[in-house]
Amino acid sequence: MNGKVKTFIAFFLTVAAVIAGFVLEYLDRPSVTWPDENTQIMLYGEAHGDKNYYDAELALWKKCYDSGCRDLFVELPYFSAEFLNLWMKEDSDEIFDAWFEEIQDTQSGNKQCSDFYHQIKKECPETVFHGTDVGHQYDTTGPRYLEYLAQQGLADSDSYRLAQECMKQGMEFKADDADGDGISEVREAYMTSNFKEAYEKIGGKIMGIYGSYHTEVNNPQRMAGRLYQTYGDTMTGVHLANYIVDEKDRPYRFGFCITGLVFLLMLYIPNIIWGIKPKPEGYEESAKRENKILLVMERIGEAAVTCLLVIFPAINPRVVKLTDGLYFKFKVIVWITAFVLMLLYECYWIRYFRSPKKLADFYSSFAGFPLAGASLPVIAVFLLGLYSGNLIIVGASIILGIGHIGIHYMHKKEIVDG
Repeated sequence: MNGKVKTFIAFFLTVAAVIAGFVLEYLDRPSVTWPDENTQIMLYGEAHGDKNYYDAELALWKKCYDSGCRDLFVELPYFSAEFLNLWMKEDSDEIFDAWFEEIQDTQSGNKQCSDFYHQIKKECPETVFHGTDVGHQYDTTGPRYLEYLAQQGLADSDSYRLAQECMKQGMEFKADDADGDGISEVREAYMTSNFKEAYEKIGGKIMGIYGSYHTEVNNPQRMAGRLYQTYGDTMTGVHLANYIVDEKDRPYRFGFCITGLVFLLMLYIPNIIWGIKPKPEGYEESAKRENKILLVMERIGEAAVTCLLVIFPAINPRVVKLTDGLYFKFKVIVWITAFVLMLLYECYWIRYFRSPKKLADFYSSFAGFPLAGASLPVIAVFLLGLYSGNLIIVGASIILGIGHIGIHYMHKKEIVDG
């Protein structure tokens, strides 16, 4: 196949992959309405028992708490939340431990959930829990809470009435939930009415944490969809998977980047091997004639890329495995393309080390990419910059490309002219 045709195909496929990644992401982007300064009811959907969700919820609640919020609505029965509120005021874990023992057969009966509530008690001690679910533990926690109220002389209180109603709701829900999957028209209706009753008593800005099934604002059959009919745009419902993925999408967040380290190893190991081996005949003489400006740009680009690739975690592929599925953005195709280019770069070096190792071999094309020893890693780094949305990396790759590819081009031209 003609070299120019190979080059056209190579660059066409690369550009097509990049465009496909961004176009698919644009078309697939979730219709998420994030809370703003006008939002009063902020609902977040989770998969129960997943530490990733608990970490996200804690971060979001701390942000709300620091802004003045104190009321946290949770997918718990009324009496369970009330026990948690009592526990928040105590120095011991006796109340919490008794409740936690009673939910061991649920998806929340795990260490991650326990740690979550303990962190809230430690970092947001004025939190007030509002349980608006049906009374799942109507035969354990419910009666125990009624007994506590009676001992406090509160058998005629509103709390006693609410606890009794919640227990009846739990019994009705269990009878209705024939499949045992927690999905029930009865439950959604009670969760909605319980939420409204609790919210109307306090008003203002609140945050709620529920299973993602219940937080779909656009579904009129779910709790959030029913609430939206009353509260409209003053409320939002967001699946926390979007938050978790977006948190990894911040282009200028500092941290350690494993992708950058891998790419640098793929870049430097072949060059180190090449450096300790005899150079191609004529290389030393050719190097003496290198353009000083291009050489400076190459050195600056190398130093910048080496540093930048390991300090921006946004370069890592943002694919998150959560309990309820695999979440990612389609622009990961751009990352995959960059990685494929680096694999081609390794293949280029393998071919070179197995060749007669002449200058023509060193400055040859590979898989349609001209000057493959320079162009492949530069394009790969450029794509990582695009993928992460980090303009600093994009700029560094351009500087490196001008210097590195420019020097290789001049050497190649000398071979052809010579």
